[in-house]
Amino acid sequence: MIQSADPITFSVPRKVLTDIVQLSAELTDRMHELLEKNTDGQLGAIERTELEALVRVAEFGQIVSMALQPQAQP
Repeated sequence: MIQSADPITFSVPRKVLTDIVQLSAELTDRMHELLEKNTDGQLGAIERTELEALVRVAEFGQIVSMALQPQAQP
């Protein structure tokens, strides 16, 4: 039986990953717009969910980007 904590491994060409590790300019702008509304206390429930999803995607992209960086040799 597969457990939710079991690791999953998949292979994706490095070129594909380097093209998708960051949000598009439009999504980045939308995330910033939502962050400003949140700061101003004007964020509704649906927009909060949208913001949380965008932040998660951006964080995932940062993790993938760091994994793609060559490791320093000791």
